[in-house]
Amino acid sequence: MFALATTQPKKTRAFRLHITITFVFVLLTLPVTAIFGFVTYRSNQQLIVDHTERFIQKSRTENASNISNLLGPIMNTVRTATTLMRDNSDYFLSESSADYLQEITVSHPGVTSAYATFDTGSFHEVRRASVGELIMGEKIPATTQFVSRFIDASNGTDYQGLLIDNYTFQAPWGVRVGEATGSAVDDPRLRRVYKESNSLKFASVSEPYLLSNSGQWGITLAAPVIINDRSIGVISADFTLKALSDFFAENKTTANSITILSDESGLIIAHPQFEEGLTKKGEGFALNRIDKLPDARVLTALGERTRNGQDSFKFRAGSDDKEYLALFTPFPKEFNKQWQILTITPTDDFVGKIRRTNRNLLLFSVLVFLLQVTLIYMISRMIARPIEQLALEVMNIREFRFDKMVKIRSSVSEISYLSDAIILLERALASFASYVPTVLVKQLMDSGQASKLGVESRFLTVLFTDIERFSSLSESEPSQQLLSRVSEYFGTMTRAVEKEQGTVDKFIGDAVMAFWGAPKILDNHAYLACVAAVRAQRGMARLNAQWIAEKHPPLNVRIGIHCDAVLVGNIGSAERISYSVMGDGVNVAARLEGLNKEMGTWTCVSHNVFREAGHLLWLRPIDTVAVKGRKSEFLVYELLGIKDNDAEVAASESDVLLCELTQQAYNAYAAADFESAVVLYEAVLNQFPDDRVALRMLEKSRTACSQTAGFDD
Repeated sequence: MFALATTQPKKTRAFRLHITITFVFVLLTLPVTAIFGFVTYRSNQQLIVDHTERFIQKSRTENASNISNLLGPIMNTVRTATTLMRDNSDYFLSESSADYLQEITVSHPGVTSAYATFDTGSFHEVRRASVGELIMGEKIPATTQFVSRFIDASNGTDYQGLLIDNYTFQAPWGVRVGEATGSAVDDPRLRRVYKESNSLKFASVSEPYLLSNSGQWGITLAAPVIINDRSIGVISADFTLKALSDFFAENKTTANSITILSDESGLIIAHPQFEEGLTKKGEGFALNRIDKLPDARVLTALGERTRNGQDSFKFRAGSDDKEYLALFTPFPKEFNKQWQILTITPTDDFVGKIRRTNRNLLLFSVLVFLLQVTLIYMISRMIARPIEQLALEVMNIREFRFDKMVKIRSSVSEISYLSDAIILLERALASFASYVPTVLVKQLMDSGQASKLGVESRFLTVLFTDIERFSSLSESEPSQQLLSRVSEYFGTMTRAVEKEQGTVDKFIGDAVMAFWGAPKILDNHAYLACVAAVRAQRGMARLNAQWIAEKHPPLNVRIGIHCDAVLVGNIGSAERISYSVMGDGVNVAARLEGLNKEMGTWTCVSHNVFREAGHLLWLRPIDTVAVKGRKSEFLVYELLGIKDNDAEVAASESDVLLCELTQQAYNAYAAADFESAVVLYEAVLNQFPDDRVALRMLEKSRTACSQTAGFDD
């Protein structure tokens, strides 16, 4: 049986030597670097968590403390005043109490006025003057800094029944620059602040509103004066929202944080940029809503708060996807308001240094690791390079790439000895492959078995070539020149065969024998043989054009192709064997090559080839013939081109036309319609006057017509 194994040896997973060395060293060093980096990174991450928690607690405390420190003293002063009014109510009905109210007014820049309102209608107020302010229809003196207003219900009323309103203008305090007296057009007891304070019965902060005197948005800190569970009046102090906003702007939690105070409905009470807290409404301004701010940080924080219900959380916002900490803190309880303070702080403000340290640590660890790997790789490469080069040389030998062989230089004697042995092996195999088909040598090497005699029957395709009038050429042309040209011819044939996966069996004088389908099994061996034949003819056409230009006679090649069941394998004796094919199919292919001379063609193929691959080829039927060694006749075709392949082997338009015209003519001849055959073959000759196939078949058709006519007579 067939001696060469067709299975490849089982391959195991393998790695290159320098990669293996690098991997081992990295495996030893990586854990140390990784553990060090991981422990430090985790420690810093925990530090970030702890620092964030401390920052949250600190911010909560500071937010409440800042509000208490701002409004607490004012509220305490108001409460103290209620005690004074409760114990000595007549004090606030006297002019002397104006000094006390003025002290409350100047206790903080944000306080615009302080006043005492009695349930009897009496009223005493000291407030900061506004530029261009009108009182009693007249502008107050331009130098006025404070306005003192006093209504004494015990002094009676004017002729309209209205209480008397007395104003004193001072600049600075204690220096009177004017007075005004008139009817009191408003009743302080009707103010919302007065009513709310009386109804609550305890000190409170009002909702934001437009302060009646200054026209600014503000709040009022008020406390009722209770005697025997009855309110006799209210002490109040007005505080502007502008001052509250300025306080938030000046007392940031961090350099880049923002703090916003809003009521339970979402109206902004204080914003670091006061104008952001207002919105245009008609001719004036109204309080803006916090969810209407054009600030992605605020809107994202509100949405996240609604989603998770938490009072503190981290989120990302902005085009740079920066991380922030949102903190919702309730307004201090002592002011009895359901307001909340929103503080948004970039986390980098309080943990940025730790994060940068962590990033630098990771970067440093990666750089150290990469440096280690690079150094280890370079050292391992230096150690392994000669051995890997030798392995590559062995691979080149296995793939028969002898042109890439180089001698490896090494200071290690063992590697030098091995390199010399590989060079010797390369030369031996290169010589061996010159005598035996390369594919067989490769298969023999891959099998790992010794070759032995044995054949098997296999259906494959055989090709024979020969040079026209070679004997006469060898007599007339110098031997060395002819040998050189024949060598080029052999090279062209060999390249065409091997390009289409065929095996060159042997060179017989000027003939070439090749086959397809062994040792490698090919399903389309007939088609590949035809492609190789056309490719070889086109290659020879180029060579002949060159030789004719050089004044040398051309080497015209005849080719015969047949596919059949033949014997293939190792043939010979125990001392010398040859991998070849034999059988009737081989003889038929050789006879087809010789048939070209008789038929006037260059490439003849059998009907077996037509059955296997005719739909992929441009063929034209020649005639049914009987070759030497066979009793039966079979149809022979001429191969002119390949369908749907590259341009080198495609048929020309004239070749396609010749195939179609010849096919029509032969169809008539095969149907015994000899008269039509004569007409159709004449049509072929009209297009192709020198076509020997058409001339031969025309003569046969005419002879058949004559014989048929004689029989009819």
